[in-house]
Amino acid sequence: MPLYVPGLRKPIERANLHGVSVSADTNILGTDITPIYKPTLFRILCSFDTAGVFREVRTKAGVVQVSDFNGGSSLTANSLYIFDILIHEGDSMNLRYSIAATLKVLRVQEIPVATT
Repeated sequence: MPLYVPGLRKPIERANLHGVSVSADTNILGTDITPIYKPTLFRILCSFDTAGVFREVRTKAGVVQVSDFNGGSSLTANSLYIFDILIHEGDSMNLRYSIAATLKVLRVQEIPVATT
């Protein structure tokens, strides 16, 4: 059985950070991420050294919305989490953490939902 299915788009790396200090409730990424394919899915893998709330910051038409991942509950320190979010035309996305911490790993992949 092939590992790659012809005609399907492969995930696209959009962010890959390791061992980065983050400030409380400030954008983690230097610039917002906008989708290449619309609509699309962003898959986010993260781990922090300290418990805190992980947040998405979405901007559309100049309106900023901040939403908590994990039901607003703190992530457990030194644990891996994976979240999927839907991104549409006109959306841009950034990420925040509720407290100052060291980001152990952050990976964001764009998963195109359509075939070529």
